Amino acid sequence: MTGDLRAAVAIGERLAAEAVWSGERCNWVGAEPVNLLNGPGRALTYQALGPDLYGGSAGVALFLAQLAATVGQDSGRGRLRATALAAMRHAISRRDQVEPVARLGFYAGWAGLAAAALRVGALLGSAECAEAGIALSHDVGRLVEEPGERQYDLMSGTAGAVLALILAYRRIGDRTMAEAAAGAADRLLGSAAKGRTGWSWRSPGVRNQRDLTGISHGAAGVAVALVEAFLLTGQERFAAGARNAMRYENRWLNREEGNWPDFRENPGNRRARTYATLWCHGAPGIALSRLHAYAHLGEPRWGQDAITALATTERATGPLVESGSTNFSLCHGLTGNAEPFQEARALLGADAVGTDVPALVAAHGQQRYADTGFPWPCGTHTAETPSLMLGLAGIGYFYLRRFSPQVPSVLLPVRWALDHASAAVPSGSWASSSGSSRRPPDTTQRRRAHSPPLRVPLSRPSPAGRGPARSG
Repeated sequence: MTGDLRAAVAIGERLAAEAVWSGERCNWVGAEPVNLLNGPGRALTYQALGPDLYGGSAGVALFLAQLAATVGQDSGRGRLRATALAAMRHAISRRDQVEPVARLGFYAGWAGLAAAALRVGALLGSAECAEAGIALSHDVGRLVEEPGERQYDLMSGTAGAVLALILAYRRIGDRTMAEAAAGAADRLLGSAAKGRTGWSWRSPGVRNQRDLTGISHGAAGVAVALVEAFLLTGQERFAAGARNAMRYENRWLNREEGNWPDFRENPGNRRARTYATLWCHGAPGIALSRLHAYAHLGEPRWGQDAITALATTERATGPLVESGSTNFSLCHGLTGNAEPFQEARALLGADAVGTDVPALVAAHGQQRYADTGFPWPCGTHTAETPSLMLGLAGIGYFYLRRFSPQVPSVLLPVRWALDHASAAVPSGSWASSSGSSRRPPDTTQRRRAHSPPLRVPLSRPSPAGRGPARSG
């Protein structure tokens, strides 16, 4: 067993051992942020996990199911599988705990819960999970059409619904899912603040700030959803929307920092702007969004953005590893910073990426925590927590992806169904909601095959002796 798999299995076995059972369901106790926009380190609550993918039982279930599927017939698989299914039952049964305003979201809402249920059902051969995921996906599709206050981002809003509905369509081939996804993407286009320098989306409930950049709450996450809608339908309006979302972000790109500002604080004072270097806000998440756009739109400027973001992330992450002062969470820790390098190596080649940041992070974690038994530093900035985006399940998922790169990313969740796509998608053609174009149901594989060569000679920014970018 390799060191990466050993670390993942140790975390999985520990989570299974520490689960609190009630009948055929199980859950854990941990820390969660009160406000996902402002993040942990502000207000935390310690309680039984909720149902969501970000900090809840669905995220733990996803990791345990993926681990069980990866270890195959290993003697511990049965316990991992049983715990994953029980955690998914808990998540589905507690779905109404999700705040109505966040239910369309991928990480905080029903959309991600539905995607996780479908993924767990496929990994473990569970009809129960698959049926729950299908039912919840239909609920998400109906919710898209309902009036009321909503958010638009990937974390808690309509962009998350677009991704989940497309994943559901690829998984089960139900055309109502594709139609709902296209409808949700059109709502994103209609809700954008459209200016000469790009399009952006307001974060409801947050005053006195510019519209956000970044993948979790900002325009980069919306761009991912719109590119996926373009791949689904072939409709150019979605590709144009994605380009405009990225243009908005690039309006604020600070070339000296090699980063995009975090507008959650100090929105109007240029000198006081902060530049986070995290998956949720800043270069690492934006790198994933740009790599995705470059792969599917085939436009070198997005590849150049990705190189800029990767260089900034590399500069920031090395010193953090050496200092040993940061956490290992996916959302705003070392494993999240390592993730875009996993994607970039496949698209740009090792020469374009530079330092093997995932290997650096993995070795540090094994030496300091996995091999010693010391508590893993989690994204709550306090004690360990079980969850996917803040804690142990996400750390385990990082090591599992290191062992098996075929395991799909949870930070760019667009490939969760492609391993089953050929079986799920029916033959024939599907018309988008506008009726103006007819294409095969999902053009993802075809567009990948016809994209320009991805190892183009992109110029890589020089570190120029700069230290790590500031984190927020």
